Amino acid sequence: MFDWWKRLKFWWTYPRNLPHPASREFLDTYEWAQVRYQVLLKYRDKPCMACGRGPKQGVWLNVDHIKPRKTHPHLALSISNCQILCSECNKGKGNWDSTDWR
Repeated sequence: MFDWWKRLKFWWTYPRNLPHPASREFLDTYEWAQVRYQVLLKYRDKPCMACGRGPKQGVWLNVDHIKPRKTHPHLALSISNCQILCSECNKGKGNWDSTDWR
């Protein structure tokens, strides 16, 4: 019940000029860039939270949504729903897994 209410409240307040959080266009928005930057600052000295590799080992780090944007659009701009994963771990996790590696 509570989750349903949060989602309904989210859609009432979601800015109409932004694309749907589950879309690829969402990742190009200024709002997502701000959240991404804040997460990168928060975890700037941390390697991949799943495998422990980092830029020193030559891997790219991504900001990953713990709970997928597709099923939890109301958490798409939440810093507490983000973690740092390398490209391989992020690809392997996909949007069907909600494992919190922090």
